Amino acid sequence: GQFLDRLVRTPAFSRVAGCDVSARSLQYAARRLRLERMSERQAERVELFQSALTYEDERFAGFDAAVLMEVVEHVDPPRLEALERVVFGAAKPGAVIVTTPNGEYNVLYEGLVGMRHPDHRFEWTRAEFAHWSDHVAATYGYAVEHRGIGDLDDTLGTPTQMAIFTRKEGSDA
Repeated sequence: GQFLDRLVRTPAFSRVAGCDVSARSLQYAARRLRLERMSERQAERVELFQSALTYEDERFAGFDAAVLMEVVEHVDPPRLEALERVVFGAAKPGAVIVTTPNGEYNVLYEGLVGMRHPDHRFEWTRAEFAHWSDHVAATYGYAVEHRGIGDLDDTLGTPTQMAIFTRKEGSDA
């Protein structure tokens, strides 16, 4: 809900949606957004719904942009292809931003053993994330730019990695 709150407070966004597989997380987001206190006009811009990015859902369509912030690492690797097909192939937003932990950076966290969260199915290296995002971009007609988020370590990169996908004009992949 924290990111959604920022989007909702930005008048330039005419429609903001949040999706999660967890009903509890959606309830928390609704409380954080104070949906019950919003004006009717502002509340009409916001939609929260329960769904999974591995299944086609018509509610995913029609957006200029999608943000998968710290999402992909919670998906079982055999299901990533379904996520790609749903987000990039069916919903086809003009831009997609994907962030995920940089697994290489974990050695800098004192006391961390394993991954950063018990629900993470994997944490990619920078090379693995670049390979995945380049493949997705080529498959679905997007250009992709790779960036880091957070303090840069000269050897290990940044704690979070980001791919910014931009749909190529005329692309019907």
